[in-house]
Amino acid sequence: MDVLQDHSREPLRASLIQQLSAYSENEDEFLRHVDTLAGIQGEKVYPVLLNIFSQLDFKDDEARSIWQDMVRHRQEMMESMARSVNLTTAICDYMLTVRRELIHPKVVELNLFEETSHYSKCDSLTGLYNRSYFEEALKSEASRCKRYQTEFSLVFFDLDHFKRINDTLGHQAGDKVLKSVAKLIQTEKRVEDIAFRFGGEEIILMLPETQKYNALILAERIRHKIEYMNLNFEGERIEVTVTGGIATFPLDTDVATELVECADRALYRAKHQGRNQIALFSEDKRHNYRMGLIGPIKVQELGMKTSQLPSLGRIKDLSLSGVLFESPKPLESGSRIQVEVPLSSRDKPLVLVGRVTRSQPTGSSYDVGATFLHFGEQDRMDIRKHFSSLLHASSSTY
Repeated sequence: MDVLQDHSREPLRASLIQQLSAYSENEDEFLRHVDTLAGIQGEKVYPVLLNIFSQLDFKDDEARSIWQDMVRHRQEMMESMARSVNLTTAICDYMLTVRRELIHPKVVELNLFEETSHYSKCDSLTGLYNRSYFEEALKSEASRCKRYQTEFSLVFFDLDHFKRINDTLGHQAGDKVLKSVAKLIQTEKRVEDIAFRFGGEEIILMLPETQKYNALILAERIRHKIEYMNLNFEGERIEVTVTGGIATFPLDTDVATELVECADRALYRAKHQGRNQIALFSEDKRHNYRMGLIGPIKVQELGMKTSQLPSLGRIKDLSLSGVLFESPKPLESGSRIQVEVPLSSRDKPLVLVGRVTRSQPTGSSYDVGATFLHFGEQDRMDIRKHFSSLLHASSSTY
């Protein structure tokens, strides 16, 4: 099948073009990313790569050999000329002097051709792919996952209080924020990931072959770096944070068009809990149980030489996916913890293992949020039962 007609490779093509654009000033770094991507997705990277540069189609093994020859030819040219040689020049020279049977007129028009193709699918402000192309890539990635029985995740980012920035500092400041956040995401994402401007201040990151927890690690790293990004406009510092929701295909839904809704619902929950955090989707996450009457919990950091912490006060929120509680000290984001939760429906406390997703100061203590990593059906039933017993008291749902 022609590379151009194999729509399952569109996300891969988009990722390579995005990386080529991002590293246009450092092609050696782009070549390292190609090697990394080939190590992850295999030889299918090479025919897509050659098609981008030449519009010619090759079988996987043949494409790998040709690409490696082209890279060596570029290196030889740089050594003989004692200066840097860009990829396009090296590929043209390779086709003209080494493998003349590969000569194709479109290679000469590569920059114009790819610029036209790329920007028809891109947001002009941020350089990210646009919503229209996202819908194509989403269907392609879902089809690929069904075929190879893999999974992928979406991270739905939304800039917090973006309207306030536009209203107080003007739209030029808002544009600068969007471009800066988009650039940071492009830098932090993996080579195989694809970033899209979904609309307004919303950005979606598509993560091929990525489980939900690994998506959370990457999303949390991006969220943290955006929070501490040094951004100024006309001498005034701009405070920027993002909130995110994560959904995974086919774990959360095996219908591609519903995956965005799942990620959006997780995003809404994260906003409702205070913003500047990442939430994971599950069907149960629409209900968080406020456990104001529950007794104190115990928390132990795993993988560290620490004794179990004393009572930490009352839980603020407990859901079927995570917990929010007070802590006398901050807990590092990403650290694994064991939480013991006393429930009226159990003789022994509910013991759960989670991952810290946020730790924020609140006066003399810290609000710590954690997502559960292991959660059995019996645990779910016990929490529901406990919540039902408290429903007549001062508990509430949202």
